[in-house]
Amino acid sequence: MKLINPEVRIETTNLCNANCVMCNHGRILRPHGVMSNEFFGSLVRQAHFLGAELISPFGFGEPFMDKELETKVLIAHLMGLNTFITTNGSLATPERMTKLYENGLSHIRFSIHGLNRVDFENVQRGLKWMPSLLNIYRAIQIRDENKYPTEISVTVIPMNGEPVELIRKFWEGIVDWLEIWKPHNWSCVMDYRQNTENRRKTCGRPHKGPVQIQWDGRVIPCCFLTDAELVLGDTHEKTIEQILKDKPYQQLREKHESGDLEGLPCQFCDQLNIEDGSPLLYSNRDEDMNINCTSSAKYQLM
Repeated sequence: MKLINPEVRIETTNLCNANCVMCNHGRILRPHGVMSNEFFGSLVRQAHFLGAELISPFGFGEPFMDKELETKVLIAHLMGLNTFITTNGSLATPERMTKLYENGLSHIRFSIHGLNRVDFENVQRGLKWMPSLLNIYRAIQIRDENKYPTEISVTVIPMNGEPVELIRKFWEGIVDWLEIWKPHNWSCVMDYRQNTENRRKTCGRPHKGPVQIQWDGRVIPCCFLTDAELVLGDTHEKTIEQILKDKPYQQLREKHESGDLEGLPCQFCDQLNIEDGSPLLYSNRDEDMNINCTSSAKYQLM
């Protein structure tokens, strides 16, 4: 079989150095850890065989907490695959960024929620505004001076009510791409979005979502299920291809086809909302503002 979605997301660690107000990382109960380079390499080889084009070595954690992140990016790059990571920027030192550039990182996205020290540190608790901001500026400078081809983007959730135009004025012209999103519920864990009366039967992820593998090798349906609420297989026991063809995955697809999601964490997920306005408030990367589209590979799910 070949993958429908060209992206495979491999969470190399679920460790994080922040406690952001819109995130439920502090509530997860699953064990914390870091994936070995050897196991990561075996997963990337499988993904490559299945037709993957993009490996995203991050998940529900801060990827720079993995001290071998640069090696993992190189592993994927040497197989001819693109790589994409999302980071809070606090650990993206010039030394580590240079190594990532040298090892072929395709795209780095910084999540920065606030336009000043007070707002930023009240939202991204545990981080410091100026060091994080300086890391981004230095990353851009190093990239530009050495003509590395890595794309640099910023994503912002206006948790302090910042106007879209003010965020645009702050970031546009500095980074390659900017996207501004509403906060979401992490599949019912948080309470930022109310369910709408009109609901879709499916979000499209069981059929067309990127393969999502946690650091311990377990496969889950999507990035919104952060605490292994629904496990579809274990890559220590079966191959990615076997898991995609196996009964748990097929049953989930059938449930989404019928809209019978009772008893699943998907049942009340805000990703099924049919909203008047898109959760994507602004994007100069996706000017059509497509909904039901992944924020990483920009792959259309429905």
